[in-house]
Amino acid sequence: MTRLTIDEAQQRIRVFLTEDMAEALRAVDYESPPLADTPSGLTLAEARRAEVSFSHVLGASDCLYRVDAFGESLLMRLQLNVRRFVAIYQVPVSDPIGSSTISPHFERWAIGAGHAGWMIGWRDGTDPWKAERRTVETYCYAMLPEDFLDNPLEQLYWRTDLVQMTRAFMLEARRMGIRLSAEDA
Repeated sequence: MTRLTIDEAQQRIRVFLTEDMAEALRAVDYESPPLADTPSGLTLAEARRAEVSFSHVLGASDCLYRVDAFGESLLMRLQLNVRRFVAIYQVPVSDPIGSSTISPHFERWAIGAGHAGWMIGWRDGTDPWKAERRTVETYCYAMLPEDFLDNPLEQLYWRTDLVQMTRAFMLEARRMGIRLSAEDA
């Protein structure tokens, strides 16, 4: 196993968060070709429909994203601390809705995420930019292999899984009638 310097590790984390993940999240929503008896030839890069914007500070181990897909805007934060990965989904709510009323609607989603290696937690919070706006935050934790930053296949696994998990979260919210976009956003 190659030993990375701190600068190399920070660089790889930055690339993973701001290039690899931002690009991958654009495939949260994609066009499906019509059913046929042969492959369509349509690539995922051509079919993707999600728009992604992000905010990152050089040297930080986290990145804030807005994923626009399925007619909604999901605010999410990813934290990558060398081999600890955290995804946080933020859902705007108003009384009497809170984490205890939202989380049961995502039980099936949480089971699937757990099978992939994520631990899921819920908490009530506030919007960091508007303290009067309440949110429910869904925390997804995963421990990565020690060589994660050196292992392209592990990176592909977790990147792809996070895209599928985000897609499933957004579709489950849509199915349940849970809005992901703040009313005044």
